[in-house]
Amino acid sequence: MLPTGTSWILWGLVFNGLTTYGYLVVARRALGDDGYGSLAVLWALVNIGGFGLFQPLEQEVARATADRASRGVGSAPVLHRAAVLGAAQFLLVCAGLLVAWPLGLDSLLDGRGELLAALVVALGAFAGSQLVRGILGGRHLFDRYAWYFAVEGGTRMALAVVLAIAGVAAVGAYGLAIAGALVVATVVAAGSHRTFVQPGPPATYRELTPALGFLLIAAVGEAFILNVGPVALDIVAGDELGADAPGVFLNGMLIARIPLFFFQAVKASLLPSLATLAGRGDHVGFRNMQLKIVGAVAATAAATTALAAVVGPPVVRVVFGDELSRSDMALLAASGGGLMLMLSLALGLVALDHTRLAVVGWVAGIAAFAAVVSFDLEPFLRVELALVAAVLAGSLVAGGLLRHQYAAHAREA
Repeated sequence: MLPTGTSWILWGLVFNGLTTYGYLVVARRALGDDGYGSLAVLWALVNIGGFGLFQPLEQEVARATADRASRGVGSAPVLHRAAVLGAAQFLLVCAGLLVAWPLGLDSLLDGRGELLAALVVALGAFAGSQLVRGILGGRHLFDRYAWYFAVEGGTRMALAVVLAIAGVAAVGAYGLAIAGALVVATVVAAGSHRTFVQPGPPATYRELTPALGFLLIAAVGEAFILNVGPVALDIVAGDELGADAPGVFLNGMLIARIPLFFFQAVKASLLPSLATLAGRGDHVGFRNMQLKIVGAVAATAAATTALAAVVGPPVVRVVFGDELSRSDMALLAASGGGLMLMLSLALGLVALDHTRLAVVGWVAGIAAFAAVVSFDLEPFLRVELALVAAVLAGSLVAGGLLRHQYAAHAREA
């Protein structure tokens, strides 16, 4: 049985996924190879920075909101404190981007200042969206959580279609469409402010920050491994491949990792379910749910890796017009399946209140990626093997730590 709320989030993710492919297909046709390659790098940077830096805010807001809801008090003060933290993070990010621009970021974005502007706006919108999603998750408003995904994907695709019909071929416009969709989805999901958050007793920053630092490291690690492919390829390939290479890699990754995209529905509801079982001291129930999820994920990963090797290349060819080999698609699918497994294990550690140990798995994954990506291999294979090595190392470390901590908790019961 899937955790509560999964079905609601799943339908929103299905629509979001379909419209994401639609947005990218339209953008590819409108921008051509070079422009789309730059958009692919922007897409990766937005997701690495957005999820990595601001997802911990969603998690902590959801936790604090759920705690207040269980005591019958409002979460408006929590939202206010979180907004201040999010604004401070965003200002630091903006300063970091300005410093990084002449140090190599300009090269990654092909010297396009409009893409830097799109990145800044998108990250600001991302911060706001995570605050709203945290409140929705904490109050178990999974129907509105699902609408967030549906509206975001639909708006992004609609903006791309309008731009294409108008004959716009400026990559910055399609980059700003990413930010615009985040803003619209956040406003729609929040709805009426009065019904969204209720007044309550004052909140301190300690109510939001007991594990924020560790969650930040874990989120950056997850976002890095999930999205770094196109950026890493752009760096390691240099002038060896054309400007369209990051876009081709992104397209293959999107097709090969379809199961990972929909796993986000399970992920959003898995942590509260595991944490509830752990809080009740139901170690048997915790173990059974964890084993079921891990078993299902492992089976899905194996099946989709084989399927991607067979049907992946023709699907990428038909949808995007790109050529990727069977081995490319199999390795990309394997890295996606491995990331699902790693996430399942890491969430188990967080549910047992061992967030700092969950961080160890992500650090191990990033270290493995850095080691393998330095090998002298063909660029595509180099990045693909590095991604597989990252999720393999991270899963082994997280699995070992989870087994040890579960046994310790069971002995104490």
